[in-house]
Amino acid sequence: MKAFELEASMKRWLCTVCGYIHEGETPPDTCPRCGAPKEKFVLMQDQDKSMKTAHEAQLKAGADQTESVPKSEASPPSENVVDVIVVGSGAAAFSAAITAVNEGCSVIMLEKAPQIGGTTIRSGGGFWTPNNKFQRARGVKEDRVQTMKYMARYSFPHLYRPELENFGLPENEYQLIEAMVDHAAEMTEYFEGIGAFELCEEINWAGKPQVDYQDHLPENGSVRGRCLYTKDTNGKIGYGYVLVSYLKAWAEKNHIPILVDHEVKRIRRDTSGKVVGVEALHEGKTIVFTASKGVIFGSGGFSHNPELLLHFEKGPIFGTCSAPTNTGDFISLAGEIGAKIGNMGGAFRAQSVFEIALANQMGIYNVFFVPGDSVLEVNKFGKRVMDEKRNYSDRGMVHFVWDPNRAEWTNMLLFLVYDSRTADLWQGYPPYPEGVEDAPYIIKVDKLEDFSNAIATRLSQLADHTGGFSLDEQFNANLVDTVAKFNQYAASGKDEDFQRGDFAYDREWTTFPPTKPGAGAWPADMDKNYTMHPLDDAGPYYCIILSSGTLDTNGGPVINKHSQVLDVHGEIIEGLYGAGNCIASPTANAYWGAGSTIGPALTFGYIAGRHVSGHPV
Repeated sequence: MKAFELEASMKRWLCTVCGYIHEGETPPDTCPRCGAPKEKFVLMQDQDKSMKTAHEAQLKAGADQTESVPKSEASPPSENVVDVIVVGSGAAAFSAAITAVNEGCSVIMLEKAPQIGGTTIRSGGGFWTPNNKFQRARGVKEDRVQTMKYMARYSFPHLYRPELENFGLPENEYQLIEAMVDHAAEMTEYFEGIGAFELCEEINWAGKPQVDYQDHLPENGSVRGRCLYTKDTNGKIGYGYVLVSYLKAWAEKNHIPILVDHEVKRIRRDTSGKVVGVEALHEGKTIVFTASKGVIFGSGGFSHNPELLLHFEKGPIFGTCSAPTNTGDFISLAGEIGAKIGNMGGAFRAQSVFEIALANQMGIYNVFFVPGDSVLEVNKFGKRVMDEKRNYSDRGMVHFVWDPNRAEWTNMLLFLVYDSRTADLWQGYPPYPEGVEDAPYIIKVDKLEDFSNAIATRLSQLADHTGGFSLDEQFNANLVDTVAKFNQYAASGKDEDFQRGDFAYDREWTTFPPTKPGAGAWPADMDKNYTMHPLDDAGPYYCIILSSGTLDTNGGPVINKHSQVLDVHGEIIEGLYGAGNCIASPTANAYWGAGSTIGPALTFGYIAGRHVSGHPV
């Protein structure tokens, strides 16, 4: 059997919103990736058994994300002239468009894809919001300067000096962080106030508001509750599908035309250099759109542009959960008119199930959390390389380790190793299948010593995609030693190598109760390090090959604190704005906490909408 063929007996259910494939007898009640309801899943038929056809199946199923705006209902104003043009239809774009309309502007939204939602609709839907109303209601008033220190320390550790002006950061980078802190909560309450959505916070399984992703840094102070969500119709947390549904509903109610299948090909300027519109391609024809006040881009990163990934990313990228149309259009469009480009090696990252990412590049196979306790990751030498319970973006960075002797990416592929306990108790939570121990991307052996040959065989089948990446000859011996040491740490409750379980994030975010119904009480003792459990003495054992992927890249045109795009000389390009993953992200390579993609996207979209309308924050 080839690495990415599926056994005929396994039922597979395709989420037509995000492309996630669920394996089990029935589809899940909600998609664990985007939150789409059960009815958005379709059973993949016999002719679709290869994962390579998943994208075609998604298109065949309609992929009708949030019942995308019918073209007949999305006619633009006469002569395509408005105050503001917004490019994209994810969080950043909707935020900008809704704000601009609410501030008195006329707006057209242009979406390249045949459906709306961008990457936001495929996401968890949370948005990082310091000093939000739920924190304040609990009596938590954040120290503004301390919050900025945490952000600066995490985003720019090589520059961070708290005793210096701007903490050692360049002026623009400092001002972007300052704008995020000052206006994120304001943005959420603005949208709630105009009826765009209703806010809610997340209380985790331990009964606490969530911590940030580097909660243990001194600058963070273990502040809780910074991630907000939209409330769904049942009063519960709404994922990206729900967020986009609410934003779309507000746009429709307020008569914002959303034109799908409109790919912007050129930014138009007048003789003074001010941006005055765009040209978009629709059904083979070029259409001119004019904006009297400005153009705001929220068009996504370049995770689906192999050329840009090759030339700019830190190392090999396999898999992304970003929208398939995210090819970095804003980079070339703005570059043509002299925009400064930044953070091109950056991305919001997550590990991917390597074999599925190869077979279905349009789906979502990122491993956001490593579920279970009797589980670890090793490299080609059979050795652990990190605390497996750290956040997904930082775990993704571990793959970019260069070996100067071998001239190769040592950790290009990592190997998730676990036992029957984890396979059973956390079944159905990605990347583990539901109700079965096997899946075509899982390597199963009876003894740990069998992994070397089994993995080598699988890697040989994948050699065309890896440059012949292979295991070291000491892999087996090292793996046995590594598991033995892991088991000792699990028994003692102290990970002496990587401190797994020492941090609240490890214990509350990426370690959670079993997903198997009727699994019983877990953990046995909350006072012990329940992030680790010894692997079984006897097999079977399982392995999943992991690579580094992205939520999306986050490099592009550089903006200022008003979301205005700057040129190569650091001067403002009048009339041009950006927000979201299409710009040089204010976060750089950090993931401050849950919602660090959508939080800045919504915030800087809001800032752009306010500024372009003449009512700056």
